[in-house]
Amino acid sequence: MTRPRTPNTSGHAVLRIAARLGGFAAAAAVARRSERCVRDWSDEATPSCPSWAQAVALDAAYRAAGGEGAPLYEAYGAQLDLRFNDLTACHAALATNLADASREWGEAIGAATLLAVPGFSPNQALTADIELDQAETRLKGLRRLVKRFLPGAVPGKPGGAQ
Repeated sequence: MTRPRTPNTSGHAVLRIAARLGGFAAAAAVARRSERCVRDWSDEATPSCPSWAQAVALDAAYRAAGGEGAPLYEAYGAQLDLRFNDLTACHAALATNLADASREWGEAIGAATLLAVPGFSPNQALTADIELDQAETRLKGLRRLVKRFLPGAVPGKPGGAQ
């Protein structure tokens, strides 16, 4: 049974190339690898993929066999676009969160400063407490977002190894 492949992935690209070349054996000959190796490249469940030189050779053979485009090159570009879009989204979110956190922090400091004046009301103390709580919440959210920018973090996800 043929497994479905996600479009714009290297696995799908290798499958397209093998089909155009007449099978995995022909693609293996171009890549100078075993047929099993090339089959593994087409399987999304395995992390292996062709080297840059092998990808260029496979894309060239695909074109020489009458294929249009360069499947592995296009898959690489699509994955790069996804990563870049994730990173761009992180930068936009960071800007928004910085603005929100600084606004909340300013409101909290303003409300707490009023408590330095003798004769403040209980309502002013309650307001300062609420504002400080809101600022703390925004700062915690900002910290979670900043962790996405730490070395080893995956764009679009909280910090951690890739």
